[in-house]
Amino acid sequence: VATEEGLKKLGVAKADCVQIAGYAQATDSLLRSDRDVLKAEGAKIAMNNAYRMAGLTPADINVAELHDCFTVMGAIGTEVIGKAEYGKGAQYWVDGKAAPSGECGINTSGGLIAKGHPIGATGIAMIGWCAWQLQGKVPAELQVKNARAAATFNIGGPICASVCTVLTPAS
Repeated sequence: VATEEGLKKLGVAKADCVQIAGYAQATDSLLRSDRDVLKAEGAKIAMNNAYRMAGLTPADINVAELHDCFTVMGAIGTEVIGKAEYGKGAQYWVDGKAAPSGECGINTSGGLIAKGHPIGATGIAMIGWCAWQLQGKVPAELQVKNARAAATFNIGGPICASVCTVLTPAS
């Protein structure tokens, strides 16, 4: 992560980078009795704030990495990033829309089941993979064609602390 001035000092061309165009964090109550755990409202707020900062919408995103610590989180995360309505996230995957060749390649890295769940490093791994997608640096069979904008959704605790980012090619 560097500013434009930092890139110059490092001798890194801006064209070789991606931009963190939007980011946000939100928390929900830890108590289950205070919220519907299947509707990650805090996460949705964070994602929408990240989209607003980036000047993008879910329709602009065609690459995403989601915190799939449990199978249900792949479905919930798809809803958080705005690719499916509440309760329809799993169907998005069943319909093939999350495949590298689908509407939005989601967890083309293999998700947490492929890389493990290193606490603290999970979100960095998501951002790194999305950056490689936007730069066309992932294996061909996993590369999203014309990757143009990426979203990440990372959680802590039982979906109560959420961090969301939006990445774009450097401009």
